Amino acid sequence: MRGACHALILACLPLTVAASTDGEEDRFLVINPLSASDFEVVQGMNMGAAEFWCGAASYVERRLGLSETTPIYLKRPRGPSQTAAGRKAVTFSLSSAGLPPDDPGRLTLTVKQPGTMVKSASARRYCRDAFTRSTK
Repeated sequence: MRGACHALILACLPLTVAASTDGEEDRFLVINPLSASDFEVVQGMNMGAAEFWCGAASYVERRLGLSETTPIYLKRPRGPSQTAAGRKAVTFSLSSAGLPPDDPGRLTLTVKQPGTMVKSASARRYCRDAFTRSTK
């Protein structure tokens, strides 16, 4: 009987873990709108490029309800936040107006180069890596 209970618990565990990671990034990120097309992802502890882009995708798809094919542009590299005093943030935009063109040969994810463009679906892939650390 005891073995059967353990087997049942272990069989359900992956489903519970998978369900709990869906949208988990929303609990860890502060994302604030700046205008109709611009928003900033405020830096949290140990955040790198993946977490910022994950936040951008989360904002675009979950809050704005836009398609996963929506291009997201890096407008302003990591610097002082415009909405959270004393914090750092990265500004993203849904518009490429006034931004330099993206480097088509870029091989790394960055939050340092204005004009960098990542489609929302691609940026969202970093959420799993950044917040679950269980990609294997």
